[in-house]
Amino acid sequence: MGHDDMEAVIESLRAFGERPVRKRNLALLTQPPLFDIEVAAACNIVCAFCPRDEMVRASKLMDESTFAAVLAFLPAKAVVMISGLGDATVHPRLPDMVGRLVAKGVSTCMITNGVRLTDGRQIALIEAGISEIQVSVHGWSDEAVRRVVPVGSAPGTVRANVERLAARAGPRVRVNFVETDDNGHEREAVRAWAESLGVRFFHRRQHTRGGTIGHDRGEGCSGCGIFGTVTFISVDGDVLPCVNDVRGDGRFGNIRQVDWESVLAWKRGVIDEQRWFGACRSCDDDYRWVLLANGGLEGA
Repeated sequence: MGHDDMEAVIESLRAFGERPVRKRNLALLTQPPLFDIEVAAACNIVCAFCPRDEMVRASKLMDESTFAAVLAFLPAKAVVMISGLGDATVHPRLPDMVGRLVAKGVSTCMITNGVRLTDGRQIALIEAGISEIQVSVHGWSDEAVRRVVPVGSAPGTVRANVERLAARAGPRVRVNFVETDDNGHEREAVRAWAESLGVRFFHRRQHTRGGTIGHDRGEGCSGCGIFGTVTFISVDGDVLPCVNDVRGDGRFGNIRQVDWESVLAWKRGVIDEQRWFGACRSCDDDYRWVLLANGGLEGA
């Protein structure tokens, strides 16, 4: 979605007024629940838009007891995206985790930077039953990628890994592109490459990560489709408002002590009373508007 299209989406929502937007947000809570599960808070690369220095976590990798608590916590019809603020391929038991989620009947996807997405890992994840693998590709030329990913980028390796993955699991692959001032001119080249491989392409603009990195748009929050659509669980098992609450200031509780119904009640209260969080005041993530405008993930 281009800049002009996004501005049109934002203006249309503002024109609705507060009450209809709130009603749309509450309706998101009735959809099949989507969870962003952070199995790793560590990463093998450094991206310019990642607030790793601001992140507050007690652990780097999700341990067995926390993962078991995740399995017990997830409600019926849950969908899991393994993502968070680390790279899932850093976790040595990732395929086993995917397999256990799938065995529970949970549709499971993941996002990775693609550097460690070797043939062996690809095959193990596919055999475990993963529904989708999303790979972050932030440029076509090595020069552009290294401006966005200054440490550990390996753009040639990532492109080769994606091409082999597309040959193995084309419909289950998506290429993600985060647009910054340094790579915006290469968006269409990455899109064309993804389409030539028969995989989907997803684009979003760089955002503030709850105010922990610099930004220009400064829109604040008057409603958030991300909060209604996605429930974020950190590597420690904490339920946070979203992945953009990097410091965990809006923590609701830990999955060892709370259940899904209490999380839903918390979310309803926040939306009803417009009790948005500290991180929301500096958020300019376009995706919150996309989800509100389109009525959730399926429409987006």
